[in-house]
Amino acid sequence: MGSKNILVVGAGSGIGKSLLEKLNTNPGYFPIGISRRGVPLEGNLERGLNYLCDLGDQNQILKFTSSLLQFWKEIHAIYFASGDGLFLKIEDLEWEDLQKHLTLNLSAPILLTSKLLSSMKKGSLLCYISSTAGRQGFPESSPYCASKHGLAGFAKAIREEVKSRGIRVTTVYAGAIDTPIWDGREGFKREDMIPASDAAIFLESLYSLPASFNQDEILFLPPKGVL
Repeated sequence: MGSKNILVVGAGSGIGKSLLEKLNTNPGYFPIGISRRGVPLEGNLERGLNYLCDLGDQNQILKFTSSLLQFWKEIHAIYFASGDGLFLKIEDLEWEDLQKHLTLNLSAPILLTSKLLSSMKKGSLLCYISSTAGRQGFPESSPYCASKHGLAGFAKAIREEVKSRGIRVTTVYAGAIDTPIWDGREGFKREDMIPASDAAIFLESLYSLPASFNQDEILFLPPKGVL
């Protein structure tokens, strides 16, 4: 059996970066990442690299997915770890900021799924990394909560579409992970959060679980709970 092809969406920083690094330590995996911080795809795919694809740009997504499917005839797992935060009072929200936020957090994962799903077979995994903000509301976080609730809802619907094909769909409601999304936010102690490298250990394990069962939804939190 050959290496398992795994794509990490949003591998430029935070959870996605740590996850790509963790996956790359397993010789049985051929992981790559995509983000706006990546390197251009030129020549053959290289294991462990984070490739350039601005997830806020539809044309870049379409170009990259088309190129990827020329290299990979089958994708064994996709982890959707992209996203940013938009934390403010709703009265201060600007239309342009809202559109950028929803495109990155919701529209990009939907478009990527639509373009790559045909390459996935029985036993493969779609893992959508949502947030506790995808289960409950938080003040001054309404756009972020909306995007994460939307991602969780999308995953629920896709799960119903692909379960007859044996494709696993897992939604992860992550608690506070120590990533750049917290930069500049007051009132939160980074030492109380889960290190991104620890989150990566857990996320990697999801693909290696037996294909005979599916973890529909998972909530994982730091020891102090929802911060």
